[in-house]
Amino acid sequence: MNNEIGKILVVDDIIENCDILKIRMEKVGYEVDTEADSNQAIDRLRASEYDLVLLDINMPGTSGITLLEQIRGDEAFDSVAVIMITAIDDVQVALDCMRKGACGYLTKPFNIDQIRQQINNCFKRVTEKQVSGATGA
Repeated sequence: MNNEIGKILVVDDIIENCDILKIRMEKVGYEVDTEADSNQAIDRLRASEYDLVLLDINMPGTSGITLLEQIRGDEAFDSVAVIMITAIDDVQVALDCMRKGACGYLTKPFNIDQIRQQINNCFKRVTEKQVSGATGA
């Protein structure tokens, strides 16, 4: 298992994308679960402890951005980092996601090194937030 992040939830309505990310992420040492239904993703988050969510933006039903807002709006998920994944290469969409609490934004297609870099960056931010919260800073 990777030392920085323990467990990742991949949320993407395209099963093949979930499978590809799961295989690639497990090859480099991450523990990965997948969820193709955005409406079920919150239930998955509540049922198991995750360190990170890789979240697709464009999904039927509840969009990834709406799901991001739900995650960030729930104190139970304060320590869960969220990286948005999408085919949308739009700076405004990326900024909107970051304002709403995402700690990363990847456009498809991406490679494992890009994902790992984003994960490491997010983990550092979450750790810094936890440390500053514990010290009252």
